[in-house]
Amino acid sequence: MIGLKARLVRLVGASTVALLLGSCGTDVVLDELITFEQMQWHMDSTVSVSWEPKESDKPVFMSMYIRHFTDYPYNNIYLFRSIESTEGVEYSDTVNVALADDLGAWNGSGMSSLKTLAIPIGKGAVRFRDDERYTLKITQGMRDTLLIGIQDIGIRFEAAEK
Repeated sequence: MIGLKARLVRLVGASTVALLLGSCGTDVVLDELITFEQMQWHMDSTVSVSWEPKESDKPVFMSMYIRHFTDYPYNNIYLFRSIESTEGVEYSDTVNVALADDLGAWNGSGMSSLKTLAIPIGKGAVRFRDDERYTLKITQGMRDTLLIGIQDIGIRFEAAEK
Protein backbone atom coordinates (compact mmCIF):
# COMPACT_ATOMS: atom_id res chain seq x y z
CA MET A 1 0.00 0.00 0.00
CA ILE A 2 2.86 2.39 0.76
CA GLY A 3 4.32 1.74 -2.69
CA LEU A 4 1.01 2.61 -4.32
CA LYS A 5 0.74 5.83 -2.31
CA ALA A 6 4.29 6.85 -3.24
CA ARG A 7 3.61 6.15 -6.92
CA LEU A 8 0.39 8.16 -6.77
CA VAL A 9 2.19 11.11 -5.15
CA ARG A 10 4.89 10.95 -7.84
CA LEU A 11 2.32 10.78 -10.64
CA VAL A 12 0.32 13.72 -9.26
CA GLY A 13 3.53 15.70 -8.69
CA ALA A 14 4.89 15.03 -12.17
CA SER A 15 1.53 15.94 -13.72
CA THR A 16 1.39 19.16 -11.71
CA VAL A 17 4.92 20.16 -12.75
CA ALA A 18 4.18 19.38 -16.40
CA LEU A 19 0.93 21.35 -16.28
CA LEU A 20 2.46 24.37 -14.53
CA LEU A 21 5.57 24.52 -16.67
CA GLY A 22 3.80 23.68 -19.91
CA SER A 23 1.07 26.27 -19.51
CA CYS A 24 3.41 29.25 -19.27
CA GLY A 25 3.30 29.89 -23.04
CA THR A 26 7.08 30.12 -23.35
CA ASP A 27 9.28 28.56 -26.00
CA VAL A 28 11.05 25.71 -24.19
CA VAL A 29 14.50 24.96 -25.58
CA LEU A 30 15.46 22.21 -23.12
CA ASP A 31 13.51 20.42 -20.39
CA GLU A 32 15.09 17.44 -18.60
CA LEU A 33 13.97 15.73 -15.40
CA ILE A 34 16.37 13.48 -13.50
CA THR A 35 14.70 11.27 -10.87
CA PHE A 36 16.55 9.74 -7.92
CA GLU A 37 15.81 6.16 -6.99
CA GLN A 38 14.08 5.93 -3.60
CA MET A 39 14.51 9.71 -3.10
CA GLN A 40 18.21 9.25 -2.35
CA TRP A 41 20.94 11.49 -3.82
CA HIS A 42 24.43 10.15 -3.14
CA MET A 43 27.13 12.81 -2.65
CA ASP A 44 29.20 11.26 -5.50
CA SER A 45 26.28 11.27 -7.93
CA THR A 46 26.31 14.14 -10.43
CA VAL A 47 23.24 15.23 -12.36
CA SER A 48 24.43 15.77 -15.91
CA VAL A 49 22.51 17.21 -18.88
CA SER A 50 24.09 17.73 -22.31
CA TRP A 51 22.80 19.75 -25.24
CA GLU A 52 23.86 21.26 -28.55
CA PRO A 53 22.31 24.67 -29.28
CA LYS A 54 20.60 25.01 -32.65
CA GLU A 55 20.20 28.80 -32.83
CA SER A 56 22.97 30.80 -31.15
CA ASP A 57 21.36 34.13 -32.02
CA LYS A 58 18.46 33.44 -29.63
CA PRO A 59 19.22 34.02 -25.92
CA VAL A 60 17.81 31.62 -23.32
CA PHE A 61 16.96 31.84 -19.63
CA MET A 62 18.37 28.89 -17.70
CA SER A 63 16.69 27.50 -14.60
CA MET A 64 16.47 24.35 -12.57
CA TYR A 65 13.80 23.01 -10.30
CA ILE A 66 14.04 20.79 -7.26
CA ARG A 67 11.24 18.45 -6.25
CA HIS A 68 11.50 17.30 -2.64
CA PHE A 69 9.32 15.78 0.02
CA THR A 70 8.40 17.62 3.20
CA ASP A 71 10.21 15.02 5.28
CA TYR A 72 13.50 16.27 3.82
CA PRO A 73 15.61 16.75 6.98
CA TYR A 74 17.00 20.25 6.27
CA ASN A 75 15.63 23.65 5.31
CA ASN A 76 18.26 24.14 2.58
CA ILE A 77 20.47 22.38 0.07
CA TYR A 78 23.89 23.38 -1.24
CA LEU A 79 24.47 22.72 -4.93
CA PHE A 80 27.64 22.90 -7.00
CA ARG A 81 26.78 23.78 -10.61
CA SER A 82 28.92 24.10 -13.71
CA ILE A 83 28.50 24.39 -17.47
CA GLU A 84 31.28 22.91 -19.55
CA SER A 85 32.03 22.99 -23.26
CA THR A 86 34.82 21.49 -25.30
CA GLU A 87 36.82 24.61 -24.40
CA GLY A 88 36.48 23.98 -20.64
CA VAL A 89 34.35 25.37 -17.81
CA GLU A 90 32.13 28.21 -19.07
CA TYR A 91 30.24 28.84 -15.82
CA SER A 92 30.54 27.61 -12.27
CA ASP A 93 28.88 28.49 -8.98
CA THR A 94 27.80 27.22 -5.58
CA VAL A 95 24.28 28.02 -4.51
CA ASN A 96 22.53 27.66 -1.17
CA VAL A 97 18.87 26.99 -1.98
CA ALA A 98 16.41 27.75 0.83
CA LEU A 99 13.81 24.99 0.64
CA ALA A 100 12.01 26.34 3.72
CA ASP A 101 11.72 29.76 5.35
CA ASP A 102 12.98 30.68 8.83
CA LEU A 103 9.74 29.48 10.42
CA GLY A 104 9.90 26.09 8.69
CA ALA A 105 7.26 26.67 6.01
CA TRP A 106 8.29 24.97 2.75
CA ASN A 107 9.04 27.20 -0.23
CA GLY A 108 7.77 26.25 -3.67
CA SER A 109 4.52 24.84 -4.94
CA GLY A 110 2.63 21.63 -4.39
CA MET A 111 -0.50 20.59 -2.55
CA SER A 112 0.86 17.36 -1.15
CA SER A 113 4.06 16.39 0.63
CA LEU A 114 5.96 16.87 -2.67
CA LYS A 115 7.14 20.45 -3.23
CA THR A 116 8.63 22.00 -6.39
CA LEU A 117 10.95 24.99 -6.25
CA ALA A 118 12.36 26.79 -9.33
CA ILE A 119 15.85 28.34 -9.15
CA PRO A 120 17.46 30.49 -11.86
CA ILE A 121 20.90 29.61 -13.21
CA GLY A 122 22.95 32.74 -13.87
CA LYS A 123 21.78 36.33 -13.73
CA GLY A 124 20.00 36.66 -17.06
CA ALA A 125 19.56 35.33 -20.57
CA VAL A 126 22.64 33.88 -22.29
CA ARG A 127 23.63 32.89 -25.80
CA PHE A 128 25.40 29.63 -26.59
CA ARG A 129 27.69 29.03 -29.55
CA ASP A 130 26.45 26.87 -32.43
CA ASP A 131 28.35 23.69 -33.21
CA GLU A 132 29.32 23.29 -29.57
CA ARG A 133 28.33 20.64 -27.06
CA TYR A 134 27.58 21.83 -23.53
CA THR A 135 27.14 19.85 -20.34
CA LEU A 136 25.47 21.18 -17.19
CA LYS A 137 26.56 19.35 -14.04
CA ILE A 138 24.95 19.60 -10.60
CA THR A 139 26.24 17.92 -7.44
CA GLN A 140 24.72 18.15 -3.98
CA GLY A 141 27.05 19.76 -1.46
CA MET A 142 25.51 18.60 1.78
CA ARG A 143 27.61 16.65 4.27
CA ASP A 144 25.37 13.60 4.13
CA THR A 145 26.77 10.75 2.07
CA LEU A 146 23.21 9.84 1.14
CA LEU A 147 20.78 12.75 1.03
CA ILE A 148 17.21 11.55 1.63
CA GLY A 149 14.06 13.32 0.45
CA ILE A 150 15.07 14.81 -2.91
CA GLN A 151 12.85 13.31 -5.63
CA ASP A 152 13.98 15.05 -8.84
CA ILE A 153 16.18 17.73 -10.32
CA GLY A 154 14.86 19.41 -13.45
CA ILE A 155 16.72 21.56 -15.95
CA ARG A 156 14.77 24.00 -18.09
CA PHE A 157 15.92 26.49 -20.73
CA GLU A 158 13.38 28.91 -22.19
CA ALA A 159 13.81 31.29 -25.12
CA ALA A 160 14.12 34.90 -23.98
CA GLU A 161 12.31 36.11 -27.08
CA LYS A 162 9.51 34.56 -29.14
